[in-house]
Amino acid sequence: MAWSLLVRNGSLIDGTGAPARPADVAVEGDRIVAVAPRLDGAATRTIDASGHVVAPGFIDMHSHSDLFYFACPSAESKVRQGVTTEVVGMCSFSQAPLCPGREDSVRGWAGGIVGSDIFLDLCWATFAQYLDALRAIRPSVNIAHFVGHGALRIAAMAGEARPASADDLKAMQWLLAEAMEAGAFGFSTGLVYAPSAYADTTELIALAKAMAPRGGYYFSHIRGESSMLLDSINEAIRIGEEGGVAVQVSHVKASGRENWPKIDAALRLLETARARGVDVSGDVYPYNAGSTKLDNMMPTWAHDGGTAKLLERLADRATRRRIVEECLIDGERWGTISQGGIGFDQVFIATCRRRELEGQSLAQIARQSGLAPAETLMNLLLEQKCTVGMVSFSQSIENVAKVLAHPALMIGSDSIPLYEGDGDRPGKPHPRTYGTFPRVLGEYAREQKLFPLETAVHKMTGMCAARLRFRDRGLVREGYAADLAIFDPRTVKDESTFADPHRYPTGIAYVVVNGAVVVDGGRMRPLGTGRVLTP
Repeated sequence: MAWSLLVRNGSLIDGTGAPARPADVAVEGDRIVAVAPRLDGAATRTIDASGHVVAPGFIDMHSHSDLFYFACPSAESKVRQGVTTEVVGMCSFSQAPLCPGREDSVRGWAGGIVGSDIFLDLCWATFAQYLDALRAIRPSVNIAHFVGHGALRIAAMAGEARPASADDLKAMQWLLAEAMEAGAFGFSTGLVYAPSAYADTTELIALAKAMAPRGGYYFSHIRGESSMLLDSINEAIRIGEEGGVAVQVSHVKASGRENWPKIDAALRLLETARARGVDVSGDVYPYNAGSTKLDNMMPTWAHDGGTAKLLERLADRATRRRIVEECLIDGERWGTISQGGIGFDQVFIATCRRRELEGQSLAQIARQSGLAPAETLMNLLLEQKCTVGMVSFSQSIENVAKVLAHPALMIGSDSIPLYEGDGDRPGKPHPRTYGTFPRVLGEYAREQKLFPLETAVHKMTGMCAARLRFRDRGLVREGYAADLAIFDPRTVKDESTFADPHRYPTGIAYVVVNGAVVVDGGRMRPLGTGRVLTP
């Protein structure tokens, strides 16, 4: 009987970190059935991979694509990077569980991330119902889903800015158990985002203990990535250690020039904890700019009560003065727990209903308006009802390389939107949306020689799969799922830039998801073969 797919003449990098070797790969249905130096059997489809690397499909260890799958199930801007699996439900955000009657609260909460052009349908209540709806749209990628701590708090507590009572905690534990029974891998926090920011450490430890018997993971956008960096990493480690769960520190970084020297101490904290047996690791994206909601530049207390209350505060002159007094540094920089002393010329509008502002910095917009940058920031949030996304340059490019190279850290894009098709598109999204994984391969492995190509592939395949205890993904091995990325190591490159982000990468010729050729000769064929994975 003929194989369904035979990949011949390629250089196999199998995801373990082992050296590349010549090998053919045979696929039958959705499984890899043979890997050998030469396979001579017949196949329905044969791909000649001469001059190309055959690798496992890449696993994005930190993504926000779940907010966009229903609008863009093809996930083309991610698949064409070689990504076949995404880990989502990050930074406390997830669309379930949902308490009936609180749909608008959830839409406002996620508004700055999804932007003004995406409407969250939210036609479910439980996490199980949500995952069923996700399966029904037949995405192109496999999905490993976490439940967001913010979603748990909104469902149980309406997002109120207060400590959880005993009854609140029991409700969140019940919702977390339901989500994990449905297929969630654990829960995530975004401790700079309301309402997750209102939780104390004991609440998070209690939730971790509740999911420990199920083997759940704690993934955390920590409480502060600038002046609070070291204390915040210690908090994440404590939650994992006392809660009895594995910890992932999301998008490891030091934000704000004055905090850049802290990165070595931050990495040592991870190393020290690992040495004493704490199961802690992290992920990183290969850029010195991040992207989030513009309203995250407001202090945490201003978000109490949700977006509607934030807008009321932004309309009040006395409250605006308080915000400026708290956040403005030396009259020219803005500081919050997540953005440490960032200049207004380093904050750029990524998505906004006023398209003419996209790609401009807050400093540029302020000069055009004749107002102070702080006033411009708050006016824009008020005018756009907080549905504005931003890109901010707050990191050291030298630190990015240092963190990328760390042996305990893997690759996660932290990308927000998804796109499909060709041609001009609105917005100036972060280029990681299109370029994270080819950038690691091209810029950091080939050009900078930061690590061997085999290490780069391991950091976004086998290492990630082992972290999540995938039994049959992340490696090119007989019996494993047929998720493959086939790329030219001489030409693979991210083409997306901050000025011109809507560009697909080059050098990634074929991507196979569960045995189906989804990227074929560099062209997308959305066949809907992705799956919702469960632990």
